Amino acid sequence: MDTHKTRRTRFTTLRRGLMIPAPALVLIAGTLLSRVGDSLASLGMVLDAADRGIRWGVTEVFLAELIPTVLAAPLVGALVDRLSARTVCLSALAVQATSFGTAAAVDGFHVRVALISLSGLAGVASVTAGFKMLPVVAGSEHTGRANSFLTAGLSTAGLIGPPLAGFLHSARGTAFLLAADAVSFLVLAGCTAVAVPRRTDVAVGRRPATKISDGYRALRDAPVVGMLLPTLAAAMLATSVEGVAGVFYLRGVADGNETLFGFFLATWALGSVPGALLAGRAGWSARHTALILGGVLGISVALLSAGLLPVAAVIFPLFLLGGFGNGICNVGLRNAVHSQVPAQVHGSAWACYQALSRICIGLGYVLGTPNSLVSSRGQVIISGAVPLAFALWAMLGLVRRGQPFLGESPAKIGEASG
Repeated sequence: MDTHKTRRTRFTTLRRGLMIPAPALVLIAGTLLSRVGDSLASLGMVLDAADRGIRWGVTEVFLAELIPTVLAAPLVGALVDRLSARTVCLSALAVQATSFGTAAAVDGFHVRVALISLSGLAGVASVTAGFKMLPVVAGSEHTGRANSFLTAGLSTAGLIGPPLAGFLHSARGTAFLLAADAVSFLVLAGCTAVAVPRRTDVAVGRRPATKISDGYRALRDAPVVGMLLPTLAAAMLATSVEGVAGVFYLRGVADGNETLFGFFLATWALGSVPGALLAGRAGWSARHTALILGGVLGISVALLSAGLLPVAAVIFPLFLLGGFGNGICNVGLRNAVHSQVPAQVHGSAWACYQALSRICIGLGYVLGTPNSLVSSRGQVIISGAVPLAFALWAMLGLVRRGQPFLGESPAKIGEASG
């Protein structure tokens, strides 16, 4: 019999499952504002390079954001694990704010790029420390939901940032966008100081003897992440190839309609929001294998089909599917690292994953560049076929080993986190 009391109990249970501690929400809100600021500054510099007619300017900006992560991530991750994550994060945010504030005050393009590179180096530390602190302020019960909210918010920031940057660049110029990003880092520093007080910081696991290689070893040894790293690498490589080749292919599908092309790009980000939110539900957040593989399948099917069917009306729902897969895959990955990698090396593991992802992204941008061997449409088709093959191979491996698709063994998770 379904009494009012029973319904109230169910509602209370559901509401508790959706709640995230206030400190975690503060930290997430600051991160999202900072991500919007990053979008403003990054696009502002790209537009500035175009306005000045600097031939390799866009590439220079891209490399300034990419190289520090690839080179310094393992060392910075080990530093985060050895020291106070809160102190490292606040110090790094101060460096980022100073770098962008200085970049706003100077006019030289190359000087600005050098300052952005310095900020990128500090950004490895702030992002890694933020990843390490989130489970502490959210609590293990709410970490999956917090990752879900954060991922959905980052996708929303990706929707807001580019058009806002274009408008503000026309109205106020590049210096204003750089200054806005500097302010966003100060706001994030304030949110971090509030969300992670000094007395909470002692709960963040530390390992005095952390080695640079510990992060890579932790990723390899994690039951789900280690097994699916090749599949994840293929997906990151594929989306990066499409990110370049798709510009030419999709503009052709849109018949030169820039507004329609912009909607194509926005659709992917829009689809990732519900994907991320669904992946944070209590019944799904622990199903790391299903989320990662399901996400990669969604991405690969969407890209492959979009390449095979060059029709705008078909590409829109396909990109919603791809974005949905992207969202659930990102949440599944974050949850898997948080739950299956020991807290003492969360910083090293996440920093090393950032390095691996940037390598894949950089390689994807190179492979996606137009060439005489493969058309842009062919590149998009390949970008869907490759991760699809990796995902199917991973699924076949699971079947052979008799491992579950929809969840991980609690025993394994406990062993990895202990």
